Order: sequence, then structure tokens, then C-alpha cells
Amino acid sequence: MILYPLLRMLTLVISHPRALGAVGGIWIPPMFSLDNFRVAFGVMDFWSTLLFTVRNVSTIMILQVLCAAFAGYAFARLRFKGMGFLFIMVLITFIVPAEVFMLPQRVLFQNFDIFGILGAVEGTGAAQALGFSIGGFRPFGWLVDGPVNMLGSPAAMFVLAGTGMGLAGGLFIYIFRQFFRGLPKELEEAAYVDGAGFLRTFFTIVFPMAKPAFLTVGTLSFIWNYNDTHFPTLFNPTNRYMSIRAQLLEQVQGGTSIMQNMISQARSAGRIAHEVESLGTPLYDAALRQVSAFVAILPLIILFLIIQKQFVEGVERSGIVG
Repeated sequence: MILYPLLRMLTLVISHPRALGAVGGIWIPPMFSLDNFRVAFGVMDFWSTLLFTVRNVSTIMILQVLCAAFAGYAFARLRFKGMGFLFIMVLITFIVPAEVFMLPQRVLFQNFDIFGILGAVEGTGAAQALGFSIGGFRPFGWLVDGPVNMLGSPAAMFVLAGTGMGLAGGLFIYIFRQFFRGLPKELEEAAYVDGAGFLRTFFTIVFPMAKPAFLTVGTLSFIWNYNDTHFPTLFNPTNRYMSIRAQLLEQVQGGTSIMQNMISQARSAGRIAHEVESLGTPLYDAALRQVSAFVAILPLIILFLIIQKQFVEGVERSGIVG
């Protein structure tokens, strides 16, 4: 049941466009062709979309992993007042649906200000002093021009990831906390005796032992952010994300399916050869949407095949199971 959708997609990938819906051709198509794959590859603008998606998702993943690791280690080793309450708040962040925070987060990043500092500096003597430009570039422009509108760029998602409020950020903190709690304290105590500080102990002693947790959280963060449509739609609405582009193909615009419009654009741009056969029927559009979904998840399948052994071992040692 789990593999059925993927196997169905594979069948459509190798089916000839004119063999779609043929009787007896559900699993073994009567005519073989890769035209569906070529059309979907061009419609998705695969290489450009993949590069844009991987670049942004990788940045989010790195920020999420670092933030979750620091927070998880603090919850596992430090003792301070209010720690239990703060950890409960961390758990709430992945228990409460992300849609609850949608409106306040959008308003926040539409007029982003760090504790009111940007608004306080704007229009003051300090703002005039720091308002200089070098060849048209104003190095302190972000500081002296007041609140910043971060919508329309991935910057808002970077800020959320770096502060533990990104996609499943609370869950990642929990995973690291459970892993660090299972590590022996003797090595860390020996480092403290030798004069190492908290951060040095973390990077020299704890970090090398936490590779399974980093691999697990990094993989989950990359996959979930790669497939996410909520945050990109909210903060950076563009069809250059792989998940958004695949979702866009299901819509209809001006009485014509987005799929047919994208096929025409891809042909004009030379991403689809004119000799590749494509149809203009609803059945073909439905099949091509599934093939496009397969093209979108293909990088994740390849990634999992490469790291599956290390990922499974990391899950077993990170405290998610057992």
C-alpha cells in the first residue's frame, strides 16, 4: 500500500502518451516511451528549480540543525529556573498546528524589527551618521531605515529556522535533548577539569559523538522543508520551489489547465523538444501531474538510497525509538 503510488508513477513514466488509459495497461503499458518524463522534466524546469530549492532548503537545514543542537544540549545539561516551562513551550511549537501562527508571523516579518531597535534608530543622529554609502552601497541601510519587509524572500524562513521556530523545530530540539541525555557525562566533566568552557566542550567532545543525531535531524529537516508548501507560500510565494511548482500544475487558469500553459512555455523556452509527443486531454494532464510529482521527489529518492544505512543507524541511536 505504501509503494503503490510510487509504482503507479513509474508505470506512467514509461507509458506512451497515447497508451494512457488503455485496457490492460495499468502496470505494463502496451507502448513504451519516455515522452511523459521528458515533458514533466521540462515543465518542472528541473535543474533551475532543483538548484533554487536545494540552495534555500540547505540553508534552512543548517540553521535548524545548529539551533536545535544548541537548545537540545542546553536542555540536557544545564539547570536553570524556568527550564521545565521553556521545554513545555518547545513541545507546544510542534503540537500546535503551524496555521495558528500564520497571521502573526506574516505581520511580524512584514514589519520586522528586532526588539524595536530598528524603529528606535530610524531618524536619529545615529541614523544620519550611519546613513553613508560607498559606491551606492549602504552597509548600514538595514539598520537606519527602520523596520524591514522580509516578505517575498527566503530571509523570513531563515530567521525562523535560526531561532527554533521553523518547520518541526521543536521536534528537532527534542531529538537532540534525548540524544544528549543519553551520552556519558564523564568526558564532559573531564574537559571542564582541564579548563574547557561550555562551548569548547560542546564542539570538541559532544559534537563528534553526536553525528547520528546530526545526520537524523539534518535528513528530516531537508526532506520536510523540501516538501513543505506552507512556509514558502506564506513568506516567499514563487513557483521556483519544487513542491510549489508541482502543486501549481493542479490548477486551472482562464479555462485552460496550468499544465498545458506550462507545456507551451517549456516548448517555447526549448526545455521540451518539439518532436516529443504531448496531448491536450484531461487524462493526459492527470497522468502528467503524477509524473511531475515523481520528478519532484526523484532527488529525495536518490538521497535516501545513498544515506539509508547511516540514516537508519542514526534514528536508532538518536532517541526517537526505544
